[in-house]
Amino acid sequence: MKIQNKKMKVALALVSALLMATPVSALAQEDLQTQQVREIIGKLHVSGVTVDQLANESIKQMIDGLKDPYTVFFSKEEMSQFNSSLENNYVGMGARIGLDDKGIYISEVFDGSAAQSAGLQRDDYLLAVDGVAVDPQSVDSARNKIIGEPGTKVNITVLRGDKQLTLELTRKAVNVPEVYSSSFSNGVGYIQITDFSSDADEDFAKQLSDLKAKGLKSLILDVRNNPGGLVDTAQNIAKQFVKEGILIHTKDRNGVDEPISFDGGTSLQIPVYILANENSASASEVLSGALQDYNVAKVIGMQTFGKGSVQQIYQLDGGSALKVTVEEYLTPNMRKVNKVGITPDVKVDGSAAQLITALHLSGIADVNVQVTKHTTLYNGVEMTTALGAFHENGKLYANTRALAALVGASITWNEANRTVDIADASGTHAVPGQSDKLIIDNGTSYIDVSLFKEYFPQLKVDDQGENISFRAVKGS
Repeated sequence: MKIQNKKMKVALALVSALLMATPVSALAQEDLQTQQVREIIGKLHVSGVTVDQLANESIKQMIDGLKDPYTVFFSKEEMSQFNSSLENNYVGMGARIGLDDKGIYISEVFDGSAAQSAGLQRDDYLLAVDGVAVDPQSVDSARNKIIGEPGTKVNITVLRGDKQLTLELTRKAVNVPEVYSSSFSNGVGYIQITDFSSDADEDFAKQLSDLKAKGLKSLILDVRNNPGGLVDTAQNIAKQFVKEGILIHTKDRNGVDEPISFDGGTSLQIPVYILANENSASASEVLSGALQDYNVAKVIGMQTFGKGSVQQIYQLDGGSALKVTVEEYLTPNMRKVNKVGITPDVKVDGSAAQLITALHLSGIADVNVQVTKHTTLYNGVEMTTALGAFHENGKLYANTRALAALVGASITWNEANRTVDIADASGTHAVPGQSDKLIIDNGTSYIDVSLFKEYFPQLKVDDQGENISFRAVKGS
């Protein structure tokens, strides 16, 4: 029996049940877990491996032999941490941190957090924790020192402007927000889901309702870099768009299909665009595939990760647990997802280019991107999607794909000529990959903005050093 009640606080990437494995009392304490794991894998794992084939193997040998990264053994402590991750909870200061050329800085302070109570502010630079300097080029060096037991105190030393401050902070549990929304002009709404945790569906419903109250005419739903989460959450979010139907088909080791269906939903009679990329996995693919199959949304971005398997969690003796792959899932139209992913309706590479394309399709032709040291604003709305712009040797360079998206041009890599080809209705401009007009870093190209403006004079640029704006009207 599949249990979809998210109050049980279990799952990841389609975990659909928490069941008790039958203990084998005849075995010694230390052997109970091994026997339980053998029984579960040998009778339920989607590969079809049998109990006899697992005979005389340790837990590690059994799991390693499956070559399945999603079948995992959890100790009691690891299981507790896993459950906390599903709730998006951790114990710490309650702030998001970033990294730039000056060091580690506070990029966001969560409401009601220990950081807020202690007086930490956005753009503070972290210098030390309990008097021990942090590595200015390692976010983990700061995070690992700050996380600790609830109720314990920690001193955080920061640089604010030109003043050094030491603030005492009392650690407490933090629920990291997983749903963010914004409003653009022309009734264009934006909602980002960072993971499908236990309360993300409720947050999504509220924020969607708020956008509707403002006169929502089109919606951009961003699940880029979202690794997944609870199937219940994906199901409840799907119900905001589709009245009833099948969320996914599931096939076990015997080929038996147990569809996960839903009803009691509603319809959203506006254009919907889903932003997805190669790191959108599991529940992100469930939602994207379902809305795509029901023709209520277009997917913009790149082929998704391809995590099309279903896990269940089984409680073992001694408080440990086994997360085991028991099924493969397919979209409502029976499209395969595992090791394939969701194919976008509009293929766009590059995060800024994806967002700009979505804004254009949503009805916003005039896009203005303002870049500062720690923020990027699209038509005045702060977003986590950076454009990518910098100065080098007295020249301003910017992400080529982002600029091409702004003016409505296409961009391709010409392997034969080793050029970046930028094309629109007026023709194609080939920029040599080895010229000083183009910088290629980790497969991403950045073009000399002055050259790009020669090709596309409709691009307007205001370069004020650390503050830069790029503006263009698509099709002008």
